[in-house]
Amino acid sequence: MHTRFISVAIASIALAACAHRDPTSTTPGAGSADFGTLNAAKLVLVAEGGIAALHVQYSVDHDTRTYAYSQRHICTVNCGAPLDTASGTLSAAAADSLFSLVWAQAPYALHDDYGTTPQAADMMTYTLSVTFEGNTKTIRADDGTMPEAMRKMVDATRGIVAAARSK
Repeated sequence: MHTRFISVAIASIALAACAHRDPTSTTPGAGSADFGTLNAAKLVLVAEGGIAALHVQYSVDHDTRTYAYSQRHICTVNCGAPLDTASGTLSAAAADSLFSLVWAQAPYALHDDYGTTPQAADMMTYTLSVTFEGNTKTIRADDGTMPEAMRKMVDATRGIVAAARSK
């Protein structure tokens, strides 16, 4: 009986060690049944509003490591050229870091819409679309209603693209 207990304990430890996610792996851990790996992962972040009535879009593709950025005034017809644009390629480390951070925030567990802050016309409203293996989750909030997990994803996306643009 004692030998059987030790055998089960060793098997459990071995199973736990095999199931542990390597932090350098591109395969996300928790919730992988919902989204899977970082293959085909994409992010699109749109920030709209503010005192300048801006429409700012960031998009990042994990597999190609490409990003695109554009900033313009909010418009509906004949928008004209953007005020600012940029595109390029992220390093593999930057792309993996961004998507791993996004994955760690469990975007699929967040609400779809956190609403807007009453009487806060100068706040930016954010729409973040996260795609992992063909499954897309879209989350919307403003500066006042944004949950901490979404704020981390927004800040990371903006920061990685800003760093790539400054090179």
